[in-house]
Amino acid sequence: MSRVFLAAAAFAVLGFGAEPKPDARAIVDRASRWVQQFERDFITVIADEQYDQFASGPSEADRERRLRSEIVFLRPESGNSWVAVRNVLSYADAGAPSVEVSDSADRLRAALAGGRPQATALRRLGDESARFNIGDFPRNFNTPTFALQFLDDEHRHRFKFQVEGREAIAGDDVWRLAYHERSHPTIVQANFRDTELVGTLWTRASDGAIVRTRMQLTASARGEYSGLETTVIVEYERDAKLNAFVPSTMQEEYREPRGHRVTARAEYSNYRIFETSARVISTQ
Repeated sequence: MSRVFLAAAAFAVLGFGAEPKPDARAIVDRASRWVQQFERDFITVIADEQYDQFASGPSEADRERRLRSEIVFLRPESGNSWVAVRNVLSYADAGAPSVEVSDSADRLRAALAGGRPQATALRRLGDESARFNIGDFPRNFNTPTFALQFLDDEHRHRFKFQVEGREAIAGDDVWRLAYHERSHPTIVQANFRDTELVGTLWTRASDGAIVRTRMQLTASARGEYSGLETTVIVEYERDAKLNAFVPSTMQEEYREPRGHRVTARAEYSNYRIFETSARVISTQ
């Protein structure tokens, strides 16, 4: 895919005394370059995840579950797609002892066996981990870096981007970049039909670093399946060990018209380098 590299300035002045007008293409290009560097750097990174999920509904008891997992960032052998995959190590429902997932290490080793993993092995690992989610909403896209893919060369052409404005986050000058998926079939299928993704990316004006993402999707009702409103927000912060911006928290909300609701919060820590043989390398 050909790319246009524009001047470093993220705005163009229209005339003397005029307010700067954002150069949307320059902002998108800078953010895209940052994402693709992030993907190159993170194909050898693993992190710990503590993931708390809460489910409620009009005709069922509330449920609460805590997952402890590893998140692995990988690029499959086939294709250029870059993915983050969850490997659940244990889970604990409210008031119950923690249950270890006995085959978790074996599943991770199998997915990473032989160097660069196959996409089918990663998909299988992701689907296996998705079975530990609670609530009536099957999902396998609830990983912290999912929205970053919308800016890489593999998927960028599928989206329309628009600069919404700028603000300060943690002392940084940041652009708000809205996106809307316009290609079909869509990346996420809900209720067995296309579901366009929309949301916002907050990108640092100085270097394009992503500091926050918000992803929303609305699944319409179909047959026995009710509609569903989904929102996923991820915050990024600098990790001193890796000297890079990394996901720090992920918050989710899933709502359907009949009153069922799932909310979740994940926290990420202990980012470290690993080899594709599944041997973790200490960075202490």
